[in-house]
Amino acid sequence: MLKQRVLTAMVLVAVLLAAIFWLPPRYFDGLLTLIVAAAAWEWTSLSGVTHAPLKKFYVVIVLAVGLALLSAGGRVHQPLWIAGLVGWLLACYTLFRYPPAPQFLQRQWFLLLTGLWVLLPCWLGFHYLQRLPQREFLILWFIALVAAADIGAYFSGRAFGKYKLAPAVSPNKTIEGFVGGIVATTAVAIAGYLALSPQFPGMLALVSVACLAAVLAALSVVGDLFESLLKRQQQLKDSGTLLPGHGGVMDRLDSITAALPLYVLLLQGSGLV
Repeated sequence: MLKQRVLTAMVLVAVLLAAIFWLPPRYFDGLLTLIVAAAAWEWTSLSGVTHAPLKKFYVVIVLAVGLALLSAGGRVHQPLWIAGLVGWLLACYTLFRYPPAPQFLQRQWFLLLTGLWVLLPCWLGFHYLQRLPQREFLILWFIALVAAADIGAYFSGRAFGKYKLAPAVSPNKTIEGFVGGIVATTAVAIAGYLALSPQFPGMLALVSVACLAAVLAALSVVGDLFESLLKRQQQLKDSGTLLPGHGGVMDRLDSITAALPLYVLLLQGSGLV
């Protein structure tokens, strides 16, 4: 299993780097469309849908709405990122209440609608990043921030983990791991900010970056926990089987979908892009 997981990770990294550095925007958009389609298919399982025609219909709806939003231009994108961010903040409510799951999370139609604010802001976010002047750095910086939260949590949790963060949702996550993930994300955020800044910023700017990085790391954990909640509710180990050793596409995107709306909004407000 470990060998399979490592091989899959190597392939994913190679594909990611090739897409970021060599794919023209229109082909990058095509790859995003395929990824969103796979994620939408898996989301139907997280929503409890088992009927294949309904699964296909949902994928078509997600793609149609997403392509319509892309065609509408940037004027509708920022409100959608704000809505996505608010949605993830509200998702904290379900995590604090669990168990039991709030009644609305047991309704299939509501979970399918939830998939729209999970997937579409993420899709539009990557579309936006791909068209920025420093797109390679900005995309890799974001992925590094999310990865730092995950890696920092893993190692600090193994070394110091004692108090459970959300035992009913994900028994392996600890408060110590959560703190370690925030520290790691903060370090990556400050390093990236220094690399982007034309001159050394003041201490207030660095403190602000550290605080915002902590919020971004926390959101990435919320995304991870929210998907874990849905998997537990549907009695699923993974969201899918597309990625050997890793599960499904949503198992790799859960943290990203939650953190990307905030990242894009922060970039727009920072003056760095």
